[in-house]
Amino acid sequence: MIRSARSLFSAAALSASLVLAGCVTREDIRGIQTDLYSIQKGIETRIGSVEGQTQNVQTSQADLAQSISTLTGQITALQTELADYQARMAQLSTRLDDLETSLTSRMDTQIELLSGSKFVEKPLPSTAFNLANTDFARGKYAESIKGFEAYLKQFPKSSGAAEARLKIGDANVKMKNVEDGIDSFDALLRDFPKDKLAPTALLRKADALSSLGRKPQAKETFTRIMKEWPYSPEAKTAQDRVRALGN
Repeated sequence: MIRSARSLFSAAALSASLVLAGCVTREDIRGIQTDLYSIQKGIETRIGSVEGQTQNVQTSQADLAQSISTLTGQITALQTELADYQARMAQLSTRLDDLETSLTSRMDTQIELLSGSKFVEKPLPSTAFNLANTDFARGKYAESIKGFEAYLKQFPKSSGAAEARLKIGDANVKMKNVEDGIDSFDALLRDFPKDKLAPTALLRKADALSSLGRKPQAKETFTRIMKEWPYSPEAKTAQDRVRALGN
């Protein structure tokens, strides 16, 4: 388009110079005028084409923005539904643990009654977990560790086992028993490598390592979170921690 405009200007300048020089005929002038008209029409056509393309791009951008907004809303709704589903599944798992323990206790009661020996009723998994968790919430970390360890001993495959491991690690860290806390986080990762709390355990372990001044190991653990759980909230935190260690 710029080149055509230059051609139009050059042609006009040439026409003027030739007329002044008196060496052209009317046919020459008409030919030059025809050329100028063709060039002008070509420029107008190109300008119209560029304006049309610009409008198309703007329309496409608006459509894309609307599609992104709609997709974002759908993702948010799905995330809410997923969180609700996970909460319901956790409640169901707890009820199933309690039901299994209750049925087992009833069978043990019948056996004990038939044999004539004394029967001691065991607590439900949810009851044992909640007692230990109450101690943890009140800052009674030593008592909570004992409670969670008893819970794990009685119900090692229950739905709250991974969380009990995590709470034992947290309690040890709060009591300045950092090495014991790291061991508990490692136990969770060993026994429940695919559990939803696994990235949390890794993050707690990395923070514990960093607090001990073991920065290479901490950085390695943070990097592991980003590789194995790249879309988890812990991955974003791990990324920030790595940058902080670098600085």
